[in-house]
Amino acid sequence: MGLILGPAVLVWFAVFIYSLQLGHALIYKNMSLLTTVSTFVISIIGMLAFITYGYRQFVNNTSVWAFEIPSYFLFNKIAFIGVLSGFLLNYYINPANNSDFLSCLAFVLIFMFSAAVLASLGGHKAFLKEFGIKTTH
Repeated sequence: MGLILGPAVLVWFAVFIYSLQLGHALIYKNMSLLTTVSTFVISIIGMLAFITYGYRQFVNNTSVWAFEIPSYFLFNKIAFIGVLSGFLLNYYINPANNSDFLSCLAFVLIFMFSAAVLASLGGHKAFLKEFGIKTTH
């Protein structure tokens, strides 16, 4: 299973690094402090909401397959479409007419989903322990 999940984790990690680069560019852009802070707060809240939404899918289960939760997050269609939308939005922003709103939206989409996927991979064992869910192999 590591041959499937390993490359997917590396891809999500690369997307996360790219989102950090976008966030770094937003910090050094000439935007107001309120816009910059609200962009980062919205992305963190969105990340936590996506993680909560994903874990809620498994709350009522008594047992799950060992790789079911990581597979759910790594291959989630919503996350994939959100990140793809962020990449396309960032690619098609006209540099001559660069909009702060579109730059912030691209960052929020890419960071929110990539950070949520990586954070959920690290926290799924604590979730299973909290709700007493057994893993099967």
